[in-house]
Amino acid sequence: MAAVLRSSFVSTGAVGFSASVSSTDGLRAQSMPAFPGEKIETTSQVRIRFSRGGCHKKPFYRLIAIDRKERRQGRPLEFLGWYDPLRKETQLNAPAIKKWLGNGAQPSDTVANLLKKALIL
Repeated sequence: MAAVLRSSFVSTGAVGFSASVSSTDGLRAQSMPAFPGEKIETTSQVRIRFSRGGCHKKPFYRLIAIDRKERRQGRPLEFLGWYDPLRKETQLNAPAIKKWLGNGAQPSDTVANLLKKALIL
């Protein structure tokens, strides 16, 4: 028998739950408007930043496009290249980087410096 859980805070615009599940595993949070007819827009900011790899005292960085709230080693949306600071070598996928920048992705400060040196930004 499926349990039905419905809860909402319409006056405060808080998060409500709505699901028909037999356990609490399938609950989904839904953002509810504070006023009837109000539309809520959610934006997911994408950052272009480094993901560190390599060994102790031998860094190696991959340039990735990732959601702003993900951790450093999180799952990237796309790999955009790599940077080896010991050999001062880079390999960048310029068309993909320009595509992400055109879609509103924000580079980190270090990545912005690298892209300026590579004449992409």
